[in-house]
Amino acid sequence: MILKTIMPSLPQLITDDYAAVKSAESEKIIAKLLEGLSPVKEPEFCQVSGIPGSGKSTFCKKHLPKNYLFLSFDQIMISLFGYQQMLKTKGIIAAYQQYEMTARIIGYEVLRRALQNHLNIMLEHSGTNQAHLELFKNLPKEGYKTTVDFIICDIDLAIKRAHKRALETKRYVPEQLIVERAEKFNQYRQAYQNLANKVISFDGQNNFKIIK
Repeated sequence: MILKTIMPSLPQLITDDYAAVKSAESEKIIAKLLEGLSPVKEPEFCQVSGIPGSGKSTFCKKHLPKNYLFLSFDQIMISLFGYQQMLKTKGIIAAYQQYEMTARIIGYEVLRRALQNHLNIMLEHSGTNQAHLELFKNLPKEGYKTTVDFIICDIDLAIKRAHKRALETKRYVPEQLIVERAEKFNQYRQAYQNLANKVISFDGQNNFKIIK
């Protein structure tokens, strides 16, 4: 499978194809993520969307079904040896700037392989870009049922959480990125309503209660 056939705008999100970053380490990361997962006849794709700091990771940990790939580009980034080394020598911002794109490229390769093998997938991603709308438009052609779980959170709280997370877990995200994602969020929420089989909104500030 060529991922760009179902996500034509993918080159707007990544600077290189996977071959540019492929290594023994990246292959080991991918193998570990896919380990033990089985193809299913009617696969499901769930994108957990929200601005950085909204609570996506916590939600996924609480709601990940069995036999689902959990795909988080942030988790891939912090698992990279180079990222961890740069954390020690140059700090969290430099490490993020150096390895965020590498992790993103690896993440989309994981997605490609998972889709090719008809695995159930839970993707933690804001989804505020054209490529992910294209993904949801084309996934039914690959036999997938699709869901978007939106995690709704006030931007000020999200920024506070992101700062705290950077200190505690070394997962950094620029504050400006949070602002930019928030500006696009409502627009893309409406777009997914017209594309996904199911859309559910959860309160990221109140124990993930469903918002009706």
